[in-house]
Amino acid sequence: MAAPGKTKKTNASFLKYCLKRVWMAEGASEEHGEAVADALMTGIRQGKLNQGLGVYEAIDIMNQMGLLDIKAEPAIVDEGETWAVYDGKESTGYWTLTKMTQTAIEKAKKHGIAIVFGYNHNDAGSFGSYTWMAAQQDMVALTSNNSVPMCSPLGGMGNVISVPPLDAIGPYGEKPPVWMSTKLCEWYDADTAQAILQGTKLKGDFVIDPDTGELSNDLAPYARPIEGYGRVFDQSAYQALGEPRTYMLNLWNELMTAIINPKGVIAPEVPSLTEIAAGEAKSTSVGGSYMLVIDPSHFGPIEEVKRKSDALATAIENTQPLPNSRGCRMPGAEGWKSLLSNAEDCEVLDSHWAPFFDTQAGRHGFTEESLRAEWEAEQAKQA
Repeated sequence: MAAPGKTKKTNASFLKYCLKRVWMAEGASEEHGEAVADALMTGIRQGKLNQGLGVYEAIDIMNQMGLLDIKAEPAIVDEGETWAVYDGKESTGYWTLTKMTQTAIEKAKKHGIAIVFGYNHNDAGSFGSYTWMAAQQDMVALTSNNSVPMCSPLGGMGNVISVPPLDAIGPYGEKPPVWMSTKLCEWYDADTAQAILQGTKLKGDFVIDPDTGELSNDLAPYARPIEGYGRVFDQSAYQALGEPRTYMLNLWNELMTAIINPKGVIAPEVPSLTEIAAGEAKSTSVGGSYMLVIDPSHFGPIEEVKRKSDALATAIENTQPLPNSRGCRMPGAEGWKSLLSNAEDCEVLDSHWAPFFDTQAGRHGFTEESLRAEWEAEQAKQA
């Protein structure tokens, strides 16, 4: 499999400043800008190359298409003691999910468990950003949203189901937590971009030719670039799923994000990326979302929860490795260590760096150099 592409090293605080500054230049409030920048930087600090700077493009394109209301503030429209429903009011998922998580944590602290639903919002980036908020409060969190229909049901050819993230985490002590960050599909639009820019092939034959139904691992022949963007690519192919487990989890996630969500919209009724790129979409890019938070201290000592989590991690790390493997580790362990260290060095893909500064920042007369000068002046004031 080809390399994911050349990367650029940069300073995390500088990049956060740029993200917040540019989004606020589009018209966002201070709180909204902070929510977007914070969530993006969590993914960047974890080393998620396709869930950091480049994913900013997803909200930018919706804003440019008039499908994102940057001035609107997400608000609770219904709630009970252990649940709530947020109307995103066509804002970003970043702001909506941040508010949903804060509400779910508050309710779980009182009642042990809480679920908060969201609807009418746009992309939220890496969902690890929101579970991490809960983990820092010694809580369990499970969250996702559905998305543009870009995946076929198992055995079919027609993109009618979602390509959703799924993220969950639990409390931890001295060892890496049980942290699940995955996708319930085989590829995203970012993979289409990398197929064109880097010649990257998928790990399996998950690309369905829309005319013949033949399967391949190459997205490049089906790519449809969107001018001014380096991660958001449309494509003409259908997506195949590799196994029944992914399919069943995808449908379960649809149940959680949209079907039981009182205001949720199922994936087949969410605008496609083709409709969005063509200016034909009439609604947001997300049909529904949820944040489930559990406070385990209601059921027993939190210290014991952390002890068992650490014991599990230790047992896994001490397992004899397979020949020629790098050994056993907890998923997300390196990203967790990076977040805890608050490391200032981070990497982004070159293919994401240039569009951000040339297109999104350049739209407001900013350059990398001008933003760096602003940031350095702010740093000097705080020194």
